[in-house]
Amino acid sequence: MNLFLEYGKLHEVSIVEAGDEDQKADLVISGGGDGTFLDAARIAFLYDVPVAGINIGHMGFLTEINPDELQMIEKLFTGDFTVNTRMMIDVAVARGGDYIFNYTALNESIIHRETSSGMICFGIDYNDEKLPEYRGDGVIISTPTGSTAYNLSCSGPIIYPTENSFVINAIAPHALTQRPIVLPADGTIKVHLKDCGKAALLCDGKSSVDIFENDEIAIKKSSRKLQVVSNPDRSFFDILSNKLHFGRRM
Repeated sequence: MNLFLEYGKLHEVSIVEAGDEDQKADLVISGGGDGTFLDAARIAFLYDVPVAGINIGHMGFLTEINPDELQMIEKLFTGDFTVNTRMMIDVAVARGGDYIFNYTALNESIIHRETSSGMICFGIDYNDEKLPEYRGDGVIISTPTGSTAYNLSCSGPIIYPTENSFVINAIAPHALTQRPIVLPADGTIKVHLKDCGKAALLCDGKSSVDIFENDEIAIKKSSRKLQVVSNPDRSFFDILSNKLHFGRRM
């Protein structure tokens, strides 16, 4: 924080803390890990400004700037940076004709069984085309950004982060033939429970709601995208190699 104050004073940039809604920021800076970045990204998306991630956490896959890259950090205060855009998804739950939950997520929307219950059964439609029925612990609907999160730990594919696509990936499916599928983000995904009383919907690990039979979960690409400050010294494949040891011989 002292470094930010120093650069702010040097370049005559005002610094406001998160939660000060009376101030309109031009840039949101996240100092922490991926969880902190997701919180900061939500603020940046709300105000339609870029977000920059400085990795002071553990994995920090979403945070492209390291704390020792002082020249890059200073550029955040001079405005000398470039941004790329990331697809967001709008998630809505309808019950009895009314919408009871809405959330815009960066990583994923997850539908999963309760801890004490057995596997759940659910149907999925994509643009009114029915997919085969799913049975298992749940399903992940991931964005390209979220493809390297929970989706990857469930053997899902890695999608280049600036692409426009969904990944549908079953969690512990009962049928081994139920493999992840990548779909264009132009359509709408609808999920509804079958033959089970209750499950849970979780978005970006931040917001959740209980869902029941006859509820309809609709997931579509948001009309706006998140602006993320990119590090010109580090490509997506560099991050895959450094953080996930992508392509390395073990």
